[in-house]
Amino acid sequence: MDKRAVITGMGVLSPIGIGTQANWENLMNAASGIAPFTRLSSELLPVQVGAEVKGFDPRSFITDRKTIRLTFHSVHLALAAAHLAFQDAGIAPGTIPPERIGAIIGSGGGGFDDGPGFEDLNDPILKSWDEERQCFDSGKFGELGIPSSYPLFLLKALPNNAFYYISLHYNIQGENDNIVSSYTGGAQAIGDAFRSIRRGLADVIIAGGYDSLITPNTIFSLDALGLLSRSTDPATACRPFDKERNGMIAGEGAGFFIIEDEEHARRRGARIYAEVIGYGNASSAYHLYKPDPAGTGIVNAVRRALEDAGTDIYEVDWICADGMATREADAAEATALATLFGDRVSNIPVSATKSLTGHMGSGAGAAESIYAVQTILTGMLPPTVNCDHPDPDFPLRIVRNTPQPASVRIALNINQGIGGQCTALLFRKYTEPGSV
Repeated sequence: MDKRAVITGMGVLSPIGIGTQANWENLMNAASGIAPFTRLSSELLPVQVGAEVKGFDPRSFITDRKTIRLTFHSVHLALAAAHLAFQDAGIAPGTIPPERIGAIIGSGGGGFDDGPGFEDLNDPILKSWDEERQCFDSGKFGELGIPSSYPLFLLKALPNNAFYYISLHYNIQGENDNIVSSYTGGAQAIGDAFRSIRRGLADVIIAGGYDSLITPNTIFSLDALGLLSRSTDPATACRPFDKERNGMIAGEGAGFFIIEDEEHARRRGARIYAEVIGYGNASSAYHLYKPDPAGTGIVNAVRRALEDAGTDIYEVDWICADGMATREADAAEATALATLFGDRVSNIPVSATKSLTGHMGSGAGAAESIYAVQTILTGMLPPTVNCDHPDPDFPLRIVRNTPQPASVRIALNINQGIGGQCTALLFRKYTEPGSV
């Protein structure tokens, strides 16, 4: 018999707050985390606003100064969110047998950012151009560039740094994976952890994701693909499902769950927030960065999650949409929801929290999963701001501008990423054995 996978800890850092309570209060107050850049020189960038995590001091969460020096800002966010999740679950290092605790963590790739070390590549690269300064000479880079490079740069840029330091600190020796995926990594990590717990492969798993899209190379790349909003007004820049939407907002963040075998959680007297009941993923296999207009990736992911949960579309009470706010992505998602829900699509409430947080990359699916659990716990639906003129082609019931009360037993969280990857997670209100 499959085991039940319950959530006993949550930790999140996002542009709207540090910690679950701050995130939820700001979400309920429609307090936007989108603002002009403070860490980057906006005059050199094609866009002027982003969604940074504010008031964050890694030294408040990471006691080892060497760890801070050897990791980038995005990893600091991950380590802080992991700390909050374990603290919330009441699990201290060494209290779980190491072979029965796991870590499954998603990221967008390496930890490149604009912090110390990144700029130290400038001089080595300049030394590696050919004499005509027309192209990069890899021979010169080996001869002249590498010897003058920041010696620990490659270590700082490893895509599994957060996984390593979290595992080291909590002596995690069980189920593990480090998922590198564009925007869906956090959601995939939660889904894979759910499956591992259900199969009895671990008693406890920390699962979630982290990312920062607020780096010069990422911003230039996303802008070149036509995915970023060029609005200069932070308050109205991100407009999911609005007919005047014009692109996503680059953000950053990290979110983690402690997912636990229900019997193990009950034995140790843990507080249980909710239950993970279904996970599905799929690829649209359509285009490198444009979604399939028919939304087939989302449709297949949601159907697999419903089958996984042994439930159907009529049991879903609320949708936390991906709501990227690009013209193509929102259209594909709306089409997918119409295909899935049929005539019911105009009745089921939909929230798009990226309107307030911006896009947190692979941290988005994890943070939004925490918002989904909070919705189940509080009976309040998060608002979608800036959807002042809902796209008439979308038959959706958007929760607009202010929170709405609702009884939510099952919540659906959807994420889609560049490259066609799509995920769906189903969360259910927790009830004790025998009363499900």
